[in-house]
Amino acid sequence: MMCNAGFDLSQALECSDGCGVKSEMSPQHPFKREGSLCDLHSGIKLEVTLHPHNMRQVANLIITMHRIKNNQRLKGTEFSDQELLNIMLESVVEECVVRDVADQTQSSDTVFTSTSRMEECNVCDQYQKSLVLHEEALELQAMWLQGGTFSHRVRLNLSTYVSPSLPGGSAQPVALGIAGTNLYLSCSVKQETPILQLEEVNSSSKLKIISAQADMARFLFFKRGSALTMTSFESAKYNGWFISTAMEDGERVDMCTTQDSSRLTSFMVKQV
Repeated sequence: MMCNAGFDLSQALECSDGCGVKSEMSPQHPFKREGSLCDLHSGIKLEVTLHPHNMRQVANLIITMHRIKNNQRLKGTEFSDQELLNIMLESVVEECVVRDVADQTQSSDTVFTSTSRMEECNVCDQYQKSLVLHEEALELQAMWLQGGTFSHRVRLNLSTYVSPSLPGGSAQPVALGIAGTNLYLSCSVKQETPILQLEEVNSSSKLKIISAQADMARFLFFKRGSALTMTSFESAKYNGWFISTAMEDGERVDMCTTQDSSRLTSFMVKQV
């Protein structure tokens, strides 16, 4: 960059009264200027150091600071009211309410009607424990069976139901009966906790039509899964409670929630 002999750097920077660049030469270093500060604007200071610079660097620096002073307004770190409002609006999370399909079974107009379809199935949990009827305690237990002991396992009759209130593709409502008996699995509350029971139903006509709000809804379960996958059975009367087995052998089959990691809620269901 060529420097015009008539160019005066002081014209590029209009300093206020508190700004002055000392041009006194240091007696020890005659070619270096004494360090000084120039207050261009509140918050901006220009310091001419003792390090030597060429004329181009000094000119560019002064012209740049001059433009900053004249053309830009210093802004603080505080947010304006409008900026704060924009931040709050951008932070709003839109809530999406998802209605669980099972909740539809609790509406007053939901009615389940039995179909003529019934499947007789062998059922075992994901640890290969079979269901065995303990007649004295009138309960089902999950046990590992070997050899000739397979004759002790029970088969379940799955009676299917339909309801116009349930959307297509939802879980299949079923009633679970022990084959060869009048015993049906039911979910009732004992001491404020849903439990699995075996109840005798002398007339199947009682289970022909069941209202979701009626007490007979305790015999209904939502079957989720297929023959190629694991299957779960959720109570239609008490949402979130599933038929389950314990990890250990010979324990009672009962109800639990999915949060109970000590129990198994997945079963293999194979039609006979």
